[in-house]
Amino acid sequence: MNGFEPRAGFVVQAYRFALDPNAGQERALRSHCGAARAAYNWAVSWVTACWWQRRAEQSYGVAEEQLTPWRSWSLPALRKAFNTVKHTDPRFAGWWADNSSSRTGGT
Repeated sequence: MNGFEPRAGFVVQAYRFALDPNAGQERALRSHCGAARAAYNWAVSWVTACWWQRRAEQSYGVAEEQLTPWRSWSLPALRKAFNTVKHTDPRFAGWWADNSSSRTGGT
């Protein structure tokens, strides 16, 4: 660890593990990584779309109080919005259930 100094009295311990998945496990890992990336990309685009909309409205001279409201990018807000979208958006509806946390035992 370059430049890392633990505080006095603390011990730093690390482990390194190698994954050796079989073919089925590798497919599942790749699918879950892709799902995580798709959810992240959706969240970024959902928030930035609002930002661009507000910029466009401002360029047309729309008053501040009449601009499209900001979208919250807090985890609860993003989770609530994505839980609605993932069942209806054709980008997710066909395959998202294969990667959902309820199917994999997560939360």
